[in-house]
Amino acid sequence: MTRPSWLPALSAVLFLASCAEDTPPPPAQARLVQLAEVTAENGETRHEFVGRVEARLSVDMAFQVGGQLARLPLNEGVRIEQGTLVAALDAEDFERAAREARVQLQQANTDLERQRTLHARGIASQAALDSAQTNYDLREVALQTARRNLDYATLTAPFDALVSRRLIDNFAIVSPGQPVVRLMDVSELRVSIPISEGMVATFDADDLVSLEAAFAFLPGQTFSLVPRELVSEPDAASRTYRAIAALPDNIPANILPGMTATVFAEFASDASALTGMRIPLAAVSAAPDGSQRVWVYDAETGTVSPASISTDGFEGETVIVTDGLQAGDRIVTAGISALHEGMEVRPLSDSARFGTPQ
Repeated sequence: MTRPSWLPALSAVLFLASCAEDTPPPPAQARLVQLAEVTAENGETRHEFVGRVEARLSVDMAFQVGGQLARLPLNEGVRIEQGTLVAALDAEDFERAAREARVQLQQANTDLERQRTLHARGIASQAALDSAQTNYDLREVALQTARRNLDYATLTAPFDALVSRRLIDNFAIVSPGQPVVRLMDVSELRVSIPISEGMVATFDADDLVSLEAAFAFLPGQTFSLVPRELVSEPDAASRTYRAIAALPDNIPANILPGMTATVFAEFASDASALTGMRIPLAAVSAAPDGSQRVWVYDAETGTVSPASISTDGFEGETVIVTDGLQAGDRIVTAGISALHEGMEVRPLSDSARFGTPQ
């Protein structure tokens, strides 16, 4: 009997099918996921500012009288003690005016004594005596004014100061009130910190945990600041307010007004603010029962499992979690819609810590 021509082909197909049944399917490749590590709220917020060093007081010294500048002995950058001569006008004209006033007062006193004698004898009238008394009083005032102007022709330091700048050259003619020298009181250096109106509106001094300054030329060192005042008038250009804090006096450097400092402020969270742990909004999905959940990664098995969470509101792109997670848990933050319980996954990269913004 002749075998059908198609029988060999059928046999080959059946043989391959039996081999295919014996070969196991290739294992499913683990899904790549992005992870983030959960950190707990520490109850504090940290802010960083760029501050500028200022003197406790800055004064432009000026004469109350005009004249020619005769002495300007101080150089810029030197430190002087209270009472040190700062500048002096040519005193010749003021001394002459004082001598003239003194002579006129002596003459007025002689006239007054003569009128008193004549009035006592009944020779001079009361009006003449009163006129002599008035002239004497005016001459006395003139002498006091001349002496005062002579004193005004000399400027002395009102406090221990740093000579910041000479504002005029020696021997120049100055007018009353024209600045001559700028002095700074550096007995306490301060840092001016620009802050926004939002921070001013919500600021509470009791919430300030720490306030520190750092300088680029002193790497690795920070210095505690002491709050002094809050300037209540905003800057015309930036519309920011200024907080003033005092630097300590033991900084191992020659700190001068105008230098830049980096200021770190640590505030305790407002009691009414949201608390708990913060996670990315993208990590949260809805469970079949309508609750909220996240997918937690188990590093030992390389799998993920769902975890129900309780939340207490949102802040920007973050969710505040009050229950269901612990600090250190690693959760999936991308591709959560394709996950199922026990699914093997592979971290896309080392997870980034996710917590309170610094």
